[in-house]
Amino acid sequence: MGGAGGGAADEGDDTTDVAGVKLARRKVSDMDKEALRGLADSLKAKIKSGVVVIASASEGKVQIVVSVTPDLTARVKAGQIVKEIAPIVGGGGGGRPDFAEAGGKQPEKIDEMLKATEAVWPRCSVEPGPGS
Repeated sequence: MGGAGGGAADEGDDTTDVAGVKLARRKVSDMDKEALRGLADSLKAKIKSGVVVIASASEGKVQIVVSVTPDLTARVKAGQIVKEIAPIVGGGGGGRPDFAEAGGKQPEKIDEMLKATEAVWPRCSVEPGPGS
């Protein structure tokens, strides 16, 4: 199984394991919300189970998409993650447990925000109760 590299939009693909869950992070340029949603869906399909965080810089603004695979939405909430990371890039947002969006005004801080997701999302997860 080989992976083909992405095009110009693939500026940095970082998939890591955090607390037993895959975390896929990517920084892209000049993608609109629809394109970001499509990329999030394709990354979710690629990792099968996990959390996807994508940030795009365009014209001095930041668009952020956080997507969580269906098997994890009971434990990890995309809306909570985006509320934690968006302020790093000078913005805010929200969403559902499986999908959230945010905007920001500091594209120069995208790398810092993506790095912070590793520490942030475990705080946003809900531990399964006894007997789960």
